[in-house]
Amino acid sequence: MAKPSPSRSDLKYLFKPTVSLSKAERKKKKRGFALAAGLLLALVQLILTVLFQITIFRLDMLPAKYLIVLNIILILVFLYDLTSQFSRSHILGKLISILLSVLILFSYLFTSKFDSVLSKFGNADTTVDIVDVCVLASDKAASLSDTVNYKYAYNSVAASENVPAAIDSIKSETGHTLDITQYNTWNELIDAFYAGKKVQAIVINHSMINMISQDYENFEKDIKIIKTYRYEKEVELDTANINVKKDPFIIYVSGISSDDGADTKLLDNALSDVNILAVINPESKQVLLVTTPRDSYIQISNNKGVTGYDKLTHAGNYGVHRSMEALEKLYGIDIDYYVKINFLGSKSIVDALGGITIDSEVEFTNGHDAAPVAYHFVKGENECDGDMTIAFARERYAFLAGDFQRGRNQMAVIKGIIQKATSPAILTKYSAVMDAVSDLFLTNIPNKAITDLVKMQLGNNTPWNIQSYGINGDTDEYRHLEVVGAYNASIVLPYADDIKNASAMINKVLAGDIFDVEEYVNEHESSTETLDPYPNGSSKNSSSAKTSTSTKKKQ
Repeated sequence: MAKPSPSRSDLKYLFKPTVSLSKAERKKKKRGFALAAGLLLALVQLILTVLFQITIFRLDMLPAKYLIVLNIILILVFLYDLTSQFSRSHILGKLISILLSVLILFSYLFTSKFDSVLSKFGNADTTVDIVDVCVLASDKAASLSDTVNYKYAYNSVAASENVPAAIDSIKSETGHTLDITQYNTWNELIDAFYAGKKVQAIVINHSMINMISQDYENFEKDIKIIKTYRYEKEVELDTANINVKKDPFIIYVSGISSDDGADTKLLDNALSDVNILAVINPESKQVLLVTTPRDSYIQISNNKGVTGYDKLTHAGNYGVHRSMEALEKLYGIDIDYYVKINFLGSKSIVDALGGITIDSEVEFTNGHDAAPVAYHFVKGENECDGDMTIAFARERYAFLAGDFQRGRNQMAVIKGIIQKATSPAILTKYSAVMDAVSDLFLTNIPNKAITDLVKMQLGNNTPWNIQSYGINGDTDEYRHLEVVGAYNASIVLPYADDIKNASAMINKVLAGDIFDVEEYVNEHESSTETLDPYPNGSSKNSSSAKTSTSTKKKQ
C-alpha cells in the first residue's frame, strides 16, 4: 500500500505532544514536519530567487531572450518544488530546492560583487595629490622644526595648486616665515639644491621625483623626505554620451608604472608611462590598439596656460585630461573615455586570472631594472604569472628598439588579459578578479556602457579582431622641455608617416572597416622623416653652462 502524501491537515499535529497522539496521528505529525521543512526550503528558494532577479535587473546585462528563458525556468522550478511538497515526490522537490538555492546563492553573490565593483566606475571618485618636503640625504634635518632657518624653493611653473597650500602649512607648523625662492626651471632649482647655498629644502609634488630622476640619475637616493602632505578631493568624472552597442568609440589607457602603492592610480599628477588608444567598433568587432612612446616630443599643456613641446609622459603630471588633449591634437581625433591604471597593479589581475598567455614578438631575458628575477621569454606564446607579466611589460634595455618594443610588449599584455578575461575560465576566478579590479582603475566609462558591452557580447559571441600598432621614431638628446622647464632631455621624435598611418587606421575602425594592420602598413609607403618641430636644432641647448651644470646629471 502506497504511503499517503503530506497534506495541509498534517500541520496541525506539529506542536502536539507525541505521547498524547495515536500511531496514525504520529505518522501525520511526521508528515507535517516533512511538509513544513519543504515549505521552508521553498520559501528560502523564493527569497533568493527574488534577490537574484532584482540584482540581474539592476545590472541590466543579460539579453532579453536569456532573461525571459531564465525567468520561466526559475518560476517553473519553484512551482514544482512548492507543489511537490503535497505529493509523494516531496523528497525530490526538497533536493532540487536545496541544489537550486545553493546555485542561486552563488549567482547572487557573483552578481552583487560585480554590481559593487561596477558602482565605482563612471561616477564621482577621490583623487590624491601628494606634496613632499625634501632635504639632501646627507642633511641632518629630520623634521620641519630642524629647517626653520633653511632656504626653501619650489618650481612655480610645474607646481600644482597644493604646493602653495603645503608651504602655508609649513609656515603654520613651524611658526616661522619661510625664506622661499621660486624657480621657473627644474635644472636651475635642482642644481641650486645640490649646491646647498641658495636652497637647502624643496617642496615638490611627489610624482615629480620620478621625472627629475630621469635627468638626475641618483636623485631619489640623494634626497630625504622629512614631511609629506596628502590632499584628497572628490571629482565628478565627465562622460561621453555614446551608445556603445552600436557606435564606435575611443578609450585612452593611461598606465602608471610606479612602485608608490595602490594610491598611485589616483594621483592627480603622475607620469603616464603607458599611453594606449583603444579604438573599438562594436558592430564590426574590430579593435585597434595604438601605442605612443612615453618620451614622444609633442605639444602638451599644463594647467597654468603654458603650451609647448615636451614629453608626452609629462602631460600626465597635469591630469589625465591633459594627456588626452595632447593625443587628440597629435592624431586629429576625439577621445571618448579614459582608463587610468597603475600598470604594476595589473600583477594582481593576472594572478587572479590564474595567469595569462603573452605572445612575444622577440626572444629576450629581462634585466634587473624590470624585475628582481631574470625571466626568459621565447618568441611566441609564453605562460606568465603576475611577476613575469610585470617583467615583460617593464623591460626595455634588452631591445635595440628600447621603449618602442616595450610599448608593443605592453599591448601584448593587454591583449593577453582581454583574451583570458573573456574566456570561460574567468567564471571560476570571478571573486579574486573582482577584488583585484575594484582597487585598480579610475575611469569615466559609465556603468551603463560597461553593462551594454557585456550584454552585447553575451548576445553575439563573435570573437573580436584585435589589432595593434606602435609608433616608432628617432631618439634625440639635449632638447628643451618647454612645459616642465628642463634642459638636456633625451626625447623621441615620432615618424611622421607612423602618425599618419595611425590616424588613418583609427578612422578606418571608426568607419566600420575590417582590416589587418600588417597588410595595411605594407600597402602604404612609410619614411623615417620625423615630426621635429625644430629641424634646425633651435630647441637644443646652446649654452654649455646648461649642459654641464651638475655632475649629478645623466650623460
